[in-house]
Amino acid sequence: MEIRISHRGESSRPNYQKPIREFTHEDLLNMAIEQVEKYSEEANKLQLEAYLGITRSIYRVLPRLKEINGSSYEPNMVSIGPYYYNLRDEKFKMAEDYKRKCLGSMLVKAKEPHTQHYTYYDCFQRISELEVDIRKCYSEEFEVAGIDFIEMMIVDACFIIEIIDMFGPRKEVDSSESLAALGWMVPYFYRDFLLLENQIPFFVLQEIYQITRDPRVNPDHGIDRRNLIYAALEFFKNGMKRFDLDIFRFTSMNATENDPPFHLLDLVPGSLTPFDKQQGPEFPTETTFIHCVSKLRLAGIKVSPVKADSFLEVKFKKGVIEMPNIAINDLMRCLLLNCVAFEQCHKRCKNYFTVYSTFLDCLVNTSEDIEYLRERNVIDNYLGDDSEAADFINRAGKDLVLNADNGFYLGKLFKDVDKHYQNRWKWKEASFKREYFDKPWLILSAAGGILLVAATSFQAVMAFLSYKYKNC
Repeated sequence: MEIRISHRGESSRPNYQKPIREFTHEDLLNMAIEQVEKYSEEANKLQLEAYLGITRSIYRVLPRLKEINGSSYEPNMVSIGPYYYNLRDEKFKMAEDYKRKCLGSMLVKAKEPHTQHYTYYDCFQRISELEVDIRKCYSEEFEVAGIDFIEMMIVDACFIIEIIDMFGPRKEVDSSESLAALGWMVPYFYRDFLLLENQIPFFVLQEIYQITRDPRVNPDHGIDRRNLIYAALEFFKNGMKRFDLDIFRFTSMNATENDPPFHLLDLVPGSLTPFDKQQGPEFPTETTFIHCVSKLRLAGIKVSPVKADSFLEVKFKKGVIEMPNIAINDLMRCLLLNCVAFEQCHKRCKNYFTVYSTFLDCLVNTSEDIEYLRERNVIDNYLGDDSEAADFINRAGKDLVLNADNGFYLGKLFKDVDKHYQNRWKWKEASFKREYFDKPWLILSAAGGILLVAATSFQAVMAFLSYKYKNC
């Protein structure tokens, strides 16, 4: 049996008289085998993608988010990891010079030269053993390979550890110390160390920390890996001015050897997520939208500041949205955007920051909404005027993928706020309060009118009684 198929590019009209190609049964069978093999390879690639998705934790930011938020995902001062490696000798040359100095500073803490040699040898050997696992953590291919890759990991890890150790715990930095000159760069490091595309796996930091903090190498430090977690959280705690954060409580409950963070961007948000919320189930909701503050106030809903362990702990009670204070500054802007970007890519993590950004985006439409939240001491705006803060919040919550049935930790709040907003009696009650209780002169005027009516009525009654008893 022969099958006749038109050549590519030729017209398929019935009256088209060009000759057509003829396929024998054997030709068609061979073509089918070839096509099946091709698509089978694609299926294998898909299966490999699913497997690698289990190990991946360091991603390129989604193009749509980059389009919305611009350069908020790119380092300003220092490149960490392979994604911006090609710019190290150009844009980040100053930081690269300091990286080498940090590595040298770490090595010379071991007094004996042979100890310094073996310390570097141990680092190099350990990272080379972990190279395959390290590469699996990245979602994108990169050109750094061989000795350059291992050297990059060692230098970057030593640099991060030394900066955290020097400027982490709240202490006065001795100006005579070799790394004290880096003090002016630390505010940039806070930001750049929290970028999704600017990460190395946390287990790399732990391995280098364990080698370089061996008492034989550095007598002033122990090997307990939780010391690194504690120092890192202290470092970012200083940057975020969160001196109320109980680091010891977090490290004892959350940072265990069996469940280490993926990287620094995973560690810091974990410290902001209350422990009870990490364990509790999410509340499913039918809506992922509530109205802005200006409209909620018309329904009698107020926003009130409240003290909590994390700004994520937002609650709704008796017509009041209780929000912990949040400082909107450059570091918080970077943290929110990159945490959201991580959650959008990494499906195995909770969407706390995605949900919170959506919540803020709902509350804020204009600069007037920011002004109200500022006056309520819920938001501290360090970005400039209120319109800039409103613009940032609206962009942070734009085009995010949400699942209202899973991972929506503010589901109950959204449902209760929407229910309150739809209640027309709440609108009438709020309108009455605004009309009278928000305008003291109307209350005084109404009270005066009531007193006048009461006095007039009393005077009429007394006159009537006096007339009645006089005629008796």
